Amino acid sequence: MRYLLYFLRRHYFYFLFLLLEVISLVLVFNYNEFQNSALSRFSGNLSGAVLSLSSDIYEYFSLRRTNKILAEDNANLKSDLREAFYKVDTHSFYRKDTFYKLEYNYISAKVISNSTNKRNNFLMLNKGSLHGIENHMGVIIGNRIVGQVVSVSRYFSWVMSVLNKNSKISAKFSKNNQLVNIEWTGGNYRIGEVREIPKHVVIVKGDTIISSGNSDIYPEGLIIGTIEDFTIASDENFNYATLRFSTDFNSLSYVEVVIDRMHKEKEALKASFKPSN
Repeated sequence: MRYLLYFLRRHYFYFLFLLLEVISLVLVFNYNEFQNSALSRFSGNLSGAVLSLSSDIYEYFSLRRTNKILAEDNANLKSDLREAFYKVDTHSFYRKDTFYKLEYNYISAKVISNSTNKRNNFLMLNKGSLHGIENHMGVIIGNRIVGQVVSVSRYFSWVMSVLNKNSKISAKFSKNNQLVNIEWTGGNYRIGEVREIPKHVVIVKGDTIISSGNSDIYPEGLIIGTIEDFTIASDENFNYATLRFSTDFNSLSYVEVVIDRMHKEKEALKASFKPSN
């Protein structure tokens, strides 16, 4: 305390000068409109900048806590979603195809595993026999082909992708209904082969190839892809072409399994036919 009093007594004239300066400035700004207005603007800007800076600093140091809260809330929300629980419903829907006069049931399913980089590729779906899925049913996405069911358990389905050497699709040109076959020879998952194109068919790049409806797997008119290039094989009975698949097999998430409502009637008709000797 003694040193403080000594310091103040020794340097009191500095403090007196500062006090008088403050008093004079207060008088100037209080009794002069221009100076008062300028001080108000300056102090407002300064206080705003200080508050903004302090807010930014607070937000920066509270980011970790905020992110933790958001992550916890997100996890809790996902736990309450339907997707967090295994679906055992047997619901399916149907749409009437008024153009072809056929009705199909469609079972929506989620793709839970998929491959595109192998010679024989498969998908697994989260729906099985409990939901009405059976072997040899077609799998589509929208109006595009994905593959066919080859094995079924109670809750899951194993699907042979179009990207498989054993996959052969009966197809046709949309412009003239000329029948062809579609295969995948490996390599690029976006490119397939169009086989057995009749010699008289005029091939044009961009021609659309669709499902023929001749098999019991896929309805007629599903888009398979478009012609990218073709070869006129003069020494063979058919021409052939490369096809760009309309389905992006590497980004499949949800698909539909096709149930042909007239499948049993067709099979019964085939079984009843007995060719004459």
